[in-house]
Amino acid sequence: MRVRVSRLVVFLWRDGQLVCDDPLRHRQIALTVEAERLLRDYADWAEPTGRLAQQLLAAHVLVAEGSSEHAQEERLAAWRDLGPAATYYHLASRTLGRDVFRSAAEDAAVLRAKTTQPDPVKEYEGPRTALPRTDPPAVDFTRVLDARRSTRWFDPETPVPLSAFAALLRWTAGVRREVDVAGVGTALMKTVPSGGSRHPVEVYPVIRDVAGVEPGVYHYSVRRHELVRLADASGEDRLREWCGGQPHAAQAGFLLMYAAVLDRTVWKYPAARAYRALLLDVGHLSQTVYLTATALGLGTFFTAATRDEPVEDTLGLSWSEEIFLGVSGVGVPHPAERDRQAAMLDGGEAAFSFPPDAWHGRGE
Repeated sequence: MRVRVSRLVVFLWRDGQLVCDDPLRHRQIALTVEAERLLRDYADWAEPTGRLAQQLLAAHVLVAEGSSEHAQEERLAAWRDLGPAATYYHLASRTLGRDVFRSAAEDAAVLRAKTTQPDPVKEYEGPRTALPRTDPPAVDFTRVLDARRSTRWFDPETPVPLSAFAALLRWTAGVRREVDVAGVGTALMKTVPSGGSRHPVEVYPVIRDVAGVEPGVYHYSVRRHELVRLADASGEDRLREWCGGQPHAAQAGFLLMYAAVLDRTVWKYPAARAYRALLLDVGHLSQTVYLTATALGLGTFFTAATRDEPVEDTLGLSWSEEIFLGVSGVGVPHPAERDRQAAMLDGGEAAFSFPPDAWHGRGE
């Protein structure tokens, strides 16, 4: 029999002690100096010698060649392409059969024992633009669901109407109501669901062509239904850079940059799985943007193919506190694109939305 160090475990130093973190079993093992030295001998397959090697094998720090654990490591499939960090996070945030969940009463007691909750909204100082409190038009909801498409071909001659822009922000990110939860604090009621009603996602509109709004980078004040200007307008080259070189990002009337305030969710859910909740939250929000934009006659797309660092620099975000998650681009569809989508809705040929000079492929 030969053994080697498991490909699923991770080693880290904590207070001068080497620790083996086993994300598959949700446990950590403190290693002695002798164990640390021995592990170097099993970076590749080798015969186990001595009691310590057998102990490490029993603890699953080492795996045996041909064992079920070895076979599991060889069956990583697509996880190999995602890399060890993604695999580690998935396993560390995966729940096990023995995991214990608190009851609603226990959860409330824990929250009441904590210090004051993080502020449920962000407010910036700066020049403010009040937005009209407009509503989306009354529409057939089933028709909206059917008509929902990703749009990447926008009309360069037509700005987004201010009323449509304001309605979209109000009905996707705006606060509909605030509720005081006894002993816990303020909970925001919005049109989008959020884990624990924490609503961690802040919206930063980047305006390129919206009627009545100066181009620039803004923060959306969800309580006041206002824009707060953060930076000057960004050129088309910069918008493409932020969105991985995608040309349609620089042609939309505006971009909505989404960033999640980590403390809001972790205050209620202090576990690795909370990161999954952040991703679900931005999915809920972006889909609501899709449906609301469709009802307003606008086109939209969502992308996570972004260069986070330059966006963080522009918005003044620190990745340790507020996590940039993705972008929705919204604009007036090009007339030819509007016609193509209408024909597709009526049973015409399905294809991806791109201008004629861009790549065309099958899809939505």
